[in-house]
Amino acid sequence: MDNKQKGNLAVANAIKHFVSAGYTVSIPLSDTAKYDLVVERDGVFQAVQSKYAGQRRSPGISLVPLYVSGGNRSAGNRRTKYQRGDFDILFVLCANGRAYAIPFEEVAGQTTINVGRESKWSKWEQYFLPGTGD
Repeated sequence: MDNKQKGNLAVANAIKHFVSAGYTVSIPLSDTAKYDLVVERDGVFQAVQSKYAGQRRSPGISLVPLYVSGGNRSAGNRRTKYQRGDFDILFVLCANGRAYAIPFEEVAGQTTINVGRESKWSKWEQYFLPGTGD
């Protein structure tokens, strides 16, 4: 599976999660937005950035990059970190099927995070979405 397919899989899983949780989901018309989805419930709108975390640091722990490299939002091979206002929720789909919905404030200023229940960075487990993964 190439990176585009992995990204599509993360977006599809985010849509499934948010629709199942009672949100209305909207998708930007182009891929130039700094987010993948907009979700709304009870009049509150939030932008969602979806990431696929396939790279594993060790068994059960996945590395989540918090930047854009290449593509239409970055110059050449330069990495551009996400900034406040780019999105409200980071939806992470790991290769093992585990998923997380993390508020932007929790990841602001970071380049990567490690998620996984075996991680010493268990801070992220509070954002784990039950019923996903092993």
